[in-house]
Amino acid sequence: MTTLTNPVAAQNIVDRFKDLVTDVANTSIIWGTNNKPFSEMPDGNYVGDTTGASISITGTNIGVTGNIITASTIKSILETETALYTNIRQQRAILNVTGGGGNTGSRPTPGIIFDQTQVANLTIDNRASLGVVDASNVNSGQIIDSSNLETYFVNLATAYNTIRTTAVTQQIDVCHASCHSSCHSSRGRR
Repeated sequence: MTTLTNPVAAQNIVDRFKDLVTDVANTSIIWGTNNKPFSEMPDGNYVGDTTGASISITGTNIGVTGNIITASTIKSILETETALYTNIRQQRAILNVTGGGGNTGSRPTPGIIFDQTQVANLTIDNRASLGVVDASNVNSGQIIDSSNLETYFVNLATAYNTIRTTAVTQQIDVCHASCHSSCHSSRGRR
């Protein structure tokens, strides 16, 4: 775990942000391109695997002029970066079997046969707005120290976690009509 220096340095800001936001986003991802909730879930519902996302910024993105790091730049860069992780969030995956007339043999009874919620690395169209993140400790004209930044990072992490715990529901309906099962049953009799 990175500790902020005082005075802070640009790369140090990014490293601490990664500890508190990026690494949290990448923790405990259960579903992704390498591990879907069920085989019928389309691959296209995921943008990445269960390892999560890589940080896309470095200290050079923070923008240092002489020894001055600009508050508005910190806010803009870090809030934009945090928003990039909001597609890593809870997914409620539902598998619903339609058609057919009851359980005969290995054919499932119509209805919901899978309904679970886990953290998933969903496509970017599942991103959400962070809303207004309290940045009162990181304002233009202030001398920003490590404790001000720590508070701001906690606020960013809280905004992200609010989105992470809000589930996106995706239901997949599969037909398992009697004609479909008859086809499968006839194969076993050959």
